Amino acid sequence: MRDDLYCAVDIGGSKILLLLIDGTGNVLFREKAATPRPEEPAAIIRTMETLLQKANSECGLEAKSKPKGIGVCIAGFLDHNKGLVYQSPNLHWSEPVPFGEMMSKAFKCPVIIENDANAAVVGEVYFGAAKGHRDVIYITISTGIGGGLFLNGRLYRGSSGFAGEIGHIKPFGKGRTCNCSGNDCLEIWTSGTGLALSARSLWSESDHGGDKLDTRWLFEQAESGNTLAEEIISQTIKNTGRGLANLVTLFNPSCLVIGGGVAGNRSDYLAGVAEQIKKEAIKPSVEITPFEVFPAELEPEAGIWGMFALLTGRVVD
Repeated sequence: MRDDLYCAVDIGGSKILLLLIDGTGNVLFREKAATPRPEEPAAIIRTMETLLQKANSECGLEAKSKPKGIGVCIAGFLDHNKGLVYQSPNLHWSEPVPFGEMMSKAFKCPVIIENDANAAVVGEVYFGAAKGHRDVIYITISTGIGGGLFLNGRLYRGSSGFAGEIGHIKPFGKGRTCNCSGNDCLEIWTSGTGLALSARSLWSESDHGGDKLDTRWLFEQAESGNTLAEEIISQTIKNTGRGLANLVTLFNPSCLVIGGGVAGNRSDYLAGVAEQIKKEAIKPSVEITPFEVFPAELEPEAGIWGMFALLTGRVVD
């Protein structure tokens, strides 16, 4: 294989996305595959091997060619230095998995593993909405809520790699147990999962012609004038803005990038969250600092481009 090719992979609960990229950032191959069931590490690696073999074939490379490096981002709690994934709820990994070591043995090349939100903030800083900023917080609001911190020009992981878990700050309501085993986290009230729970607590699918009571349905109801749906969305915007205002007060970023399925293509929602942040964050952090809120630019590939930046040494580590 050419010595300037990198493989960047995003492993999610439902799909695996793999890109083969040259050193200048040209994408030579892009392919998605379903995440295998059950989501065993060995099965995921076999899926990646199949994708990379297809990449080699389509790019005219030798069948057993290896990239210069492989970067994998994954939702979960992990040690990027050891390549050890402690937990990944999306993949139903509840025990530590030495995924980096397994990958290195399978592919015979350098491998780096990173949390998906950490990778996404790097992608947005180097190639997306936050270019030119040195203090950035990235938030994804989707099935769950995740966060990545880029502070003083560096990716900030915390002492054990678990920094940025904004979705699990408390409390934002009463009586809901979160997937993290805590109670009433921001995520379980304001993520897509939380919005669906709120909808199902008030309506039943049988009462609405079998409609799936999910985030999209709730927003559509609010837009059509359903006052209860409007109240749920309004409270969600307030709670989300309040949670993110705490981050702005704590870290004083110059910008915050918001992505994920709940926020995507909903300008009124984003504007409401930004307004709430500016209302509740400490005033100097949003008035003296030229603070901005941006929609994510790179989705669904922000993590991929973050891994490319890490693989090519763009990031101070």
